[in-house]
Formats: sequence, structure tokens, C-alpha cells
Amino acid sequence: MEKRIRISTPSRIHLGFLELDNSSERIFGSIGLTISKFENIIEISKNKKFQIISDNQNAKKRIEEMVKILKENYKIHRCKIEILKTIPQHIGLGSGTQLTLAIGSLISELNNLNLNPKIISSMFGRGLRSGIGIQSFESGGFIVDCGKQKRSNSIPPVFFNSKWPKEWKIILVFDNSTVGVSGKNETQEFKKIATTHPKICKENCKALLMQILPGLMEKKFYVFTKGLRIIQENMSKVFYSSKKKYTSHKVEKIFKFLIKKKISGFGQTSWGPTGFIFCENKKKRNELFSELEHFIKLNNIQDIFLEKIDGRNSGYKKKSLTE
Repeated sequence: MEKRIRISTPSRIHLGFLELDNSSERIFGSIGLTISKFENIIEISKNKKFQIISDNQNAKKRIEEMVKILKENYKIHRCKIEILKTIPQHIGLGSGTQLTLAIGSLISELNNLNLNPKIISSMFGRGLRSGIGIQSFESGGFIVDCGKQKRSNSIPPVFFNSKWPKEWKIILVFDNSTVGVSGKNETQEFKKIATTHPKICKENCKALLMQILPGLMEKKFYVFTKGLRIIQENMSKVFYSSKKKYTSHKVEKIFKFLIKKKISGFGQTSWGPTGFIFCENKKKRNELFSELEHFIKLNNIQDIFLEKIDGRNSGYKKKSLTE
């Protein structure tokens, strides 16, 4: 019987960086959360020829490039790779890292290569700025890394990884009319950030250490969200002009509605355009979800889609199948 291996990998939301001043010796430092619902599901099996089955042409091209590099470095079996489900691309959910780790892990197991996630990430240029996606793949939960030395290609080390409180719920706000920055464009955007005011890093680190982490550990929701708001506001100052605070002006309309309601637990994941809103419990999420639906309809905001999700406290799942 032919052996097949199936892997499912989670998505994540990126909540902000701690340090973006290129004059600093240590830069970045990321905060993120693994989330439910959006995942990759991919299968691999030995085959007479290399074959990739996918309706997603971008994912297919990326896998072809990975297979080429792996063939140059290792002796690997011909295989069939079938993508059953993919994380939506270029909207801030970390799809690229998860696809890379999924494919690398599957090919490694099929060929007994013993490639761990850090080796795979380094081989294919993932984790150059953030270690959140790699840790989400491995263990899930709420994650903080401490950035990396400037001019280093090492993956930022994770110094905090905790379970997300089950009672804390999330709403994602999608804008289907646009996508976030990615690839070479993303690299260029980071190069534009020459220096930022030293006060920003100080404010971010204080918010993380004195509000976000204790708020999470002690399950004090409003302490957590107030700290998060500081970091999100600072991210807007660094990446956007005073006239534009987020990638999507439609998502920004939702956020202005939240500000009027004195809600602080919201922001943009990565380059967006997707927004996130944290809610203290399921009841409050349901109430806010209904209010937002009414607000969107009343103001005729097109292409905005809301989704209820949870934090995820587990990483990838892999199992062997036979046919």
C-alpha cells in the first residue's frame, strides 16, 4: 500500500514590532498569535514523476522552486504533492512561511532528511525578520521574539510562548478589494525606514513588559489591550503617513467606529489589509459582531467581510495515510 503523509499548518496574526530603528544593533522583535480556522492542508506521496496538484498557481510556483532547490542539495524521491487547502495569501496571515514549512517538512519525512523547521526556514529565506511564523508552526499560542542582531541572517529567538486564554475571542476584518505588501516590495518598504524616534522602542518595550505580558498571564483583558493599542499606534506612525494609518481605508472606517465605542483591542496584522479585534468573551464578541454588521450595511462599505475565530494553542499536525 502506498504511503501518503498529510500535514495541516496554522495561520497567525502579527501584532507589531518592538524596534524598527536601523541605527540600533538589535532590530525588529515581533509579537504574534496563532489563530484557528485558516490553515494549509497538504498531502505528499511517492510518484513516478514530480507532480504538484493545486488550483493556487502562486503556491504551485513556490513549491516548484522549493523542489528544485531540494533536488540540488539532497537525493529525494519523485513525489506527488497535492494541496487540499491553503491559507489566503498576502493579507497578513503568514501564508508564505506556513507553506514553506509544510512542504519542507513533508519532503523531509518522505526522504528521511531530518530537516527541522529552523533548517527549512534558513534554506528558503523565511524568518529573516520575525520568528512568529516558525513558532506558530511548531507550537502555536501567543509568541514574542526578541529580534535579531543587525546584519545577521539568524532566526530571531523566541523568549515568550504562552497559551492564549480560551475565553478571549477574536473577530477578523477582511477587505477583499486589496492585498498587503509582500516579497520584494516588502523588502523595499523596510529599507525606507531609516531611523525612528528612540522613544518608540522604549514605549513598545514598556507596553509589552508592563501591560501585554502581565495582562495575558493574569488574564486581565483591558490591561492587555491597552498595551497592544500603544504598539499598534506606533506601528502606524512608522509605516504610514498622518493621512493614512492602515493599508485599507475601509478597515480603518471600522477601527474609527471602535474608537468611538472606546474599544482598544484592535489593529492591523502585518502589512494588512486584514484587521483584528480582540473581545473579552464570546458574548461580547457576538454583540460587537452584530453591531459591526449593522455599521457596515448602514454605511454601505463594500468588500468588507467579518469572521469569528479563536486563538490556537497548537502547531502543525501530521499523520500518515495509506491507499
